[in-house]
Order: sequence, then C-alpha cells, then structure tokens
Amino acid sequence: MGLRVASLCNLGHDLPLEGVRTGTGMTRSIRSCLATSFLALCVALAGCSSRTNLSAIGNTPSQYSHMYITAQAVWFNASATATPSDGGWVQFPLSTPVTVDLVADSAGNFGWLATDLNLAPGSYSQVMLIPVDSSTPLTLSAQTLGALYNCEADYVDSSGTTQQLPLELLNPNAGIAIQTGVSVPLGDVGGELGAASTASTTATTTATTTTTPTTTSTPGSSGTTTTVNFALSVDGARDLIPFTYGGSGAAGVMLSSHASVYDLSVSGGIQGTLTLTNLTGYTNLTSGLPDLQVSAELLSADGTRHYVVTSTPVSSDGTFTLYPLVANSSNITYYDLVIHGAGIATIIIKQVQIPPFGTSSSTSTLGTSTSTSTLTSTSTLTSTTTTGTDDNLTPITPTNLVSIGTLIPRAATAYSANITQPAASALPAGAEVAFYETLTASSEVPYVIEASPIDPFNQDLANPQLLSAGTVDSGTYVSSGATITVASAPAKEGTGTYQVAATAPMYADGMLGIPVTAPTTSGTTQVVTVAGLSLASGTASASLAATVSPATPGKYNQGELLLSNGGQLVASASLNTVLASGGTVQVTGIPGSTATSLYYLTVRAWNSSNPSGTLSRQFYSTPVDLRSAASASASAQLTVN
Repeated sequence: MGLRVASLCNLGHDLPLEGVRTGTGMTRSIRSCLATSFLALCVALAGCSSRTNLSAIGNTPSQYSHMYITAQAVWFNASATATPSDGGWVQFPLSTPVTVDLVADSAGNFGWLATDLNLAPGSYSQVMLIPVDSSTPLTLSAQTLGALYNCEADYVDSSGTTQQLPLELLNPNAGIAIQTGVSVPLGDVGGELGAASTASTTATTTATTTTTPTTTSTPGSSGTTTTVNFALSVDGARDLIPFTYGGSGAAGVMLSSHASVYDLSVSGGIQGTLTLTNLTGYTNLTSGLPDLQVSAELLSADGTRHYVVTSTPVSSDGTFTLYPLVANSSNITYYDLVIHGAGIATIIIKQVQIPPFGTSSSTSTLGTSTSTSTLTSTSTLTSTTTTGTDDNLTPITPTNLVSIGTLIPRAATAYSANITQPAASALPAGAEVAFYETLTASSEVPYVIEASPIDPFNQDLANPQLLSAGTVDSGTYVSSGATITVASAPAKEGTGTYQVAATAPMYADGMLGIPVTAPTTSGTTQVVTVAGLSLASGTASASLAATVSPATPGKYNQGELLLSNGGQLVASASLNTVLASGGTVQVTGIPGSTATSLYYLTVRAWNSSNPSGTLSRQFYSTPVDLRSAASASASAQLTVN
C-alpha cells in the first residue's frame, strides 16, 4: 500500500522504509499523501457518493412583483480570489437554463438552480453563477414564468402601470462571483464502489486544470448518497439599483450583486409573527405584501455601528422566516433583529439566540411557546442521506429555527428623504446610503433602519427613502417562542431623526453624525448631503484611462462606463464628451492593490432623443488589472458599436 501511495502522490523521492508503516507510526507526510490519494480516488468515483444541490432564495422590496434571474452554469473554486480565466474552476454547465423568481423564492421558500452536481469532497471558497443576459433570446424557462427577459425586474409605477424591465447585469460574461466558505463531505465510499459501474457522470480536465463535469447522475443507484444543499441568497433591498438616465426620466434596474452562499446543514433561522390589524391600508399594490421587512444585524468589526447580514419580507398574514443564517458549530450565535417599515414604529429585538447547528431539538411554532432547546444532543443536520430515492424536487424545509413569538407593531407616520452629492464629495457608484437610529442605553451603537443603493448616474436615490417618524420599540430575546417585553422610547437621535452615512465595498464606512429629521411641512422630501468615502485601509488609489472609439460617431450622445468586479458595481464615469468623435475618459480614485482590484468594463450608450429605444449595452472581455498597478489603460477594446 505504501509503495502504491508513493506512486499516486508522485512524491519525487524514495520513501524511507519506516515511513510506510501503518498505524500510529505512520508519518504525517504519508497520512497527507493518503488523504490526497483518497481525494483523487473520490474524484474518479464521482465524489465518493456525495451529491451537491444549489438552490436560490431572495429578498426584494415590496414594490417588486417579480425578480427573474436565469442561470446557464455554476462554477466552484477553492480559491476566493480566482478570476474567471484562472484555473481550478469546477464548471457545471446546465443542460438547459434555469430561471428563478426571487420574489416567490423568499421567506423560507427556495427555487432549485442546479441539482445532482458531482462536486468532489473538499472546501470551496468561491461560487460563480453564470447568468443568461436580458439582451439574449428568451429562454424557455423564463418564458414559462411569464418573463419578457431572461433577467427581469417587474414593478407597478406611480400611475398603476406594471413595468417589466430588463434586469441589467454588469458584464454577465464574467459571471457573478460569490466569496463563501462551504465544504462537501466524503460520502459512503463502500456504497459508491458498488455503484460506480452504473453512474453516468463523466469528467474532463482542460489544460487550465478547469474540470467540467456533466450535471447528470443516476439517483437511486445501489448504496447511499450523501446530499449537500447549498443556497445562494440575493438581498434585493441592496442589490437592486433603480436608476434614471437620458434626462427624460427613462428608468432602469441594475443588479449589483452582494450575494452569499450558505451551507444549509450548518445554518439556522429566525421566525415570528406580526399582528397587522393596527396597520390599515398598508399593503403594497404591486406584490400584495405589507411594506415591512425584517433584518438580522451584527456589530461591525470596529464596533461603531451595526450592519445588515440579510433581510426577509413579512408575508401578508404577518409571519416571517429569516433563513438561512450562519449558525456557529459550538457556540450560540446571536443576531439583533430590526423590524422596519415607513408606516410602523421600528422594533429592535436584541440577542436572538440561534443554537449551534445540529444540537437543537426545538420544534417551535409561530407565536407559541411550544419550543424546547437542548445543547447536548448529537448532530442530526450535517447532510441528507437518501437510499434509492431522488429528493431533488422535495421542498427545502428551514431547520434549526427559533421563534420570537408574536409582536404587535404600532402605526406611525412617515416622511421621505433623499441625498444630493456635490462633485467634491461624490460617492462611489456602488455605494449604499443607510439611515441609522440608536437605542438610548449608554453602550448602544446605531442600527441600520433603512438603506438604499444610490443611483450611480445621478448621485441620489432614484426613489426617495421613506422613513418612520415614530419612536422605537425595543426588547430582548428570552427563549424560542417566549413573550418578549418591549418598551417604547425616542431614539437617541430624537423621534423620527436618523444619522445618514454611506458604505461601499473596498471603502471605509462613511462618517456617522449627519442628521435627517421629519419635516415641519407634510409632504416635503428632506434632502441631505452625505459624507464622502475614503478607500479602505490597505487599499491604494488607482486610475484608469479609457479611450473610446465610436464606430458610428454621433449615433449615441450619452453614455456611462461601468467598472465591476464579480458582478458588483465599483465605479462609473460619464462618456458624454467622447461619444461624438472619440476621446479618453479618466476614472480616478479606483480601489487598487487588492486581490479584488480586477475590473470588467461595461458600456451603456444611448441617444437623448430616445433613451430607452436607442440603448446599447456592451461588455468587454479583457479585464483591467489594478491588483498591483497604480494605473491602467483601456484603449484597444472600447469600440462602441
């Protein structure tokens, strides 16, 4: 066995005789080599009988009736910083594209993206979704759901008309990259050895060490199959960017992804019920849902504020399920809940405790106290094991849930707020503006109550943010299903007063302390200037010189250059001055000298005489690499057709 292991591992030197012994005397190098060989054997055997499924879940503001995303492939990589052209990707092209609606697939409901993926056991630090752009021919899966585009955002405008807009992706050919930390365990090796001859999965390896398995397998073959469920979570409250362009109010919606991927076997969640009888006339006409959301928040690394981990909508019956959330493997995980909406007094519930995954025997029911929780039982949630059956179409049931019981929100008046940014304090194109309030205890720091991504072209909020003008209710979690006592009090900032600050990926959090308060005249929109953002520590300021060559000078007279990383908007620059006859645009202050400072370029160009009718979106395949350079140029590739 030892000589065979040496051959498999290609150690490059002779093994000492004592290094080949079994038992406790085996050297660390041989044990490592055995593990490597075993993993290689598992790859050959379709992942040692492990099967991976990927589902999707979303959260969207209540004005959206649909948010369709169509996928054509899913990739996995052990490196969190691998670029699309790097090696190490395990690619799963889908036999037919799959469309999910992240309005329907929310609040604990999941939509399947890909099933039966024969992903080798190991740890993966990045998942990449390869979408089908809205500009390409409509797929059957999107058409079946009633979509006009492969990626689409639907809402009802102020006149009551339903708008079906293409959901604009940032260089979709480069994929939507999601940094994560998930693992595929070893399955039943014996069972797989017995079933190997009947498995239909094949794998090939390209010259760049990218493995491209097929997405088919033979469920129900002899032996057992360990199924691992991963879930891709998209929070549309911060990822959907409404914007206007063209000077005539042409509207669009862009996806700037901050998605997460969760291993459902190591997750938990929070559920509860809101009694909505006091909130008359508070149902959104688009979705039929109340304009209420529940956010799980944690303390920022510097301890100055809370930040939103994820959010979920409140259903029409007042129930909500906030799932999945990361649950610690050995300690209770604590989240603070913020229940918010313009028409209610904000509710903050502190220290909601999710027990370690696999150690909870709770069976909570919404609004009741029937739950018990013990932290001594053995793990029962590591994976789903099936024997002879295919569970791919079985709905996912959220597990490891705790309940905050039933709460009765108080009605409150609301007002609207917006921002205006002078050129000297312009925000990064991918920035979000948050409105914070603080509880009155001396040790408290601000919570995010409402937040909205900025319109990257106009440096404001395309839709003014509605804010509650009421006081704040707060209480502390006791146990799952137990009654929570809440107390009402003005926020530390004052009743209906908020601190406003911006945040953006790769930038330091914006300065707190800039206030916005309810206007004295009803119906007035409060406008505030937010402090600009500086680059995050360890990030250098870089620049890009983009030379644009219009193929037909004068065809377009307005446009924007967008820089993105992994499907996330980072920077933008106007092209209005160079579309007539060509020229160079300087983009400065770009985050550089980081592992993620590799940017893909997208151009939006249109004619102001008919913005939506002349809109052209173009994606450029060669990235701009500022990972170790202070400046770069993009000249040969930016031909605007």
